[in-house]
Amino acid sequence: MEVDHIFMFTHQAEQVASAFQRFGLSEGTANVHPGQGTACRRFFFQNAYLELVWVVNTDEIKNPVIERTKLWERSQHKLTEYCPVGLCLRTKQQVAQSVSLLFEDGWRYYSRYLPEGQFANIASNEDFPAEPMLFEMPYFGLAPSDYPVEKQQPLIHARGFQQLTKVTLTLPGPVKNFSPAINKVLQESILHRSVGETYLLALEFDGGKQGETKDFNPLIPLRITW
Repeated sequence: MEVDHIFMFTHQAEQVASAFQRFGLSEGTANVHPGQGTACRRFFFQNAYLELVWVVNTDEIKNPVIERTKLWERSQHKLTEYCPVGLCLRTKQQVAQSVSLLFEDGWRYYSRYLPEGQFANIASNEDFPAEPMLFEMPYFGLAPSDYPVEKQQPLIHARGFQQLTKVTLTLPGPVKNFSPAINKVLQESILHRSVGETYLLALEFDGGKQGETKDFNPLIPLRITW
């Protein structure tokens, strides 16, 4: 399985996006999620992208239809202690008539912003609040570098980033138990976990061969190495 994109909730999306731009990241198109109560700003790389997500409609995000996603709890992570991060995974096969799902015990999330009949398959790990939200989009199997012309995004960045090669998520300890879903992702993807004092998302690009690091704390718990 491959990491398709990563989202992180923030209450300071504009400030974070500006910090990313000053750092040298090229921003792609923004997006909204009708019926879900969230919006995002996105930064694309050759094989994955990063979303900054925030709440735009409290009534929608608290709707019982999407309550199981725990998106509201994730958006308020400093109060709820839910992980503010989500990972979307993809696989090579993406045939509408014969979909093979990564999370066999997952549940199907149909949304107004998805084409009719399509869904996100969300892992059933909502009872593990320290874990990220894990899901897959069974009908979207392309890396950003392979998007069709009409959906192409800026992939050239001043720092020269190309491929996301490692994702490390630090969880506030102690964590005694982990779900089968995250164990599967840890075994089969570039996701790694560690335990620390607070949540921290660390993204490594191109194997970290330049030996450089940028820490965006305290603005957002994110560290980039390249």
